[in-house]
Amino acid sequence: MRPNKLYIVMPCFNESKGLFTTAKTVEAKLQSLVDSHMIAEGSAMLFADDGSNDDTWDVIEELHRTQANVKGIKLAANRGKEYALYAGLMAARPHADIVVCMDADLQHDINAIDRFLDKYQKGYDLVYGIKNNRGHEPLYKRICSAAFYGLMNKLGSPIIKDHSDYSLMSRQVLNALSEYGESNFIFRGILRSLGFRQIGCHFDVLDRQEGVSKFSPRKLFNLSMDAITSFSVAPLRLIGLIGFGVVLISLVMIIWTIIDFFTRSTPNGWATLACSIWFVGGIIMICMAVIGEYLGKMYMETKKRPRFFIEKILN
Repeated sequence: MRPNKLYIVMPCFNESKGLFTTAKTVEAKLQSLVDSHMIAEGSAMLFADDGSNDDTWDVIEELHRTQANVKGIKLAANRGKEYALYAGLMAARPHADIVVCMDADLQHDINAIDRFLDKYQKGYDLVYGIKNNRGHEPLYKRICSAAFYGLMNKLGSPIIKDHSDYSLMSRQVLNALSEYGESNFIFRGILRSLGFRQIGCHFDVLDRQEGVSKFSPRKLFNLSMDAITSFSVAPLRLIGLIGFGVVLISLVMIIWTIIDFFTRSTPNGWATLACSIWFVGGIIMICMAVIGEYLGKMYMETKKRPRFFIEKILN
């Protein structure tokens, strides 16, 4: 088969310390793939700077001057990894036959690209990476991750356990991805729901070469909430079940109160009343929060604001 032009898209935020090592490693991999006739000449890497506030963009510009196969785009503001990744994919789409997206910190094992390409040559349009391990991850992240994937599985989400952003996409998949205009963009969920011929491919998570993770607990929580509410209405249906359960409990409490009234000379139901008020009040607050989350998503979608602006483009 004729070799295809490959672009490796890497979103980055404040990754200036490790980009020289990343560029050197990716360039060596691209050259080895060209030499083995797995990809075509002209294949390149594209860094998508998510509005970094360090000198990440200066490093990308320097790499672009010294390495012909380094491309780059810079978002006008920090919009989050999902948007930076999408912007990079759309920038690569006119130039590449196939695209691999991976993290710029080299924690995604770059040698897995050979297996991705092998599956592409077998006719798969989408190859998504699945982690064999989670690397040196803090305990709280492991616990939260297990809870998140378990919940997503129960809610019927297309996101599967340990699925990462590390993926290979054909031009056909990129064209389909470009049709999505929603504001709450969850890359992994949308990618799996596109259809086409797709398959998973396992890879090892490596240690970070430089710097530290930019995902704080707050960002992880926000991403989890977006993923849950973007692909499932099950929480809204759960509210109905909770309401039904509260009604049953209330009926039992009413019957108990009536019996207590006629069997005791002085009813004392202060504790019962207080517990009931607190319980029902808490249920109402939870239900309002869930409904509010969905209303907030609808509000953001109806405004149709641009998801990002690209400030600078290299080549």
